[in-house]
Amino acid sequence: MEIMKSHFAFFENHIKPVFRKDTNTTIGDTLIALAYPQVILIGPAPYFVDAVVNVKKEGVEIEPDKYPLYRFLSENPEFCQAIIESHADLLASFSAWSK
Repeated sequence: MEIMKSHFAFFENHIKPVFRKDTNTTIGDTLIALAYPQVILIGPAPYFVDAVVNVKKEGVEIEPDKYPLYRFLSENPEFCQAIIESHADLLASFSAWSK
């Protein structure tokens, strides 16, 4: 459970309150977008190594691009680790932050 909390804490620390109602955010040079049932990670330039994480959950019905990313992560923190680990640059940011 502590690992899950630290992964959510990373997002909590990096998504500024002013952007918590947006469907996407940028951490470092990585764009993270909720397009339910997926989270899409894009970047950084010039290579744009992308990743897609399936975050579909039984009983959750969300229209794509209509639900805040931060709210989704706070309600479903079990996806935070998979999202971080799916993209090398985001994982590097997490590793630097967690030291």
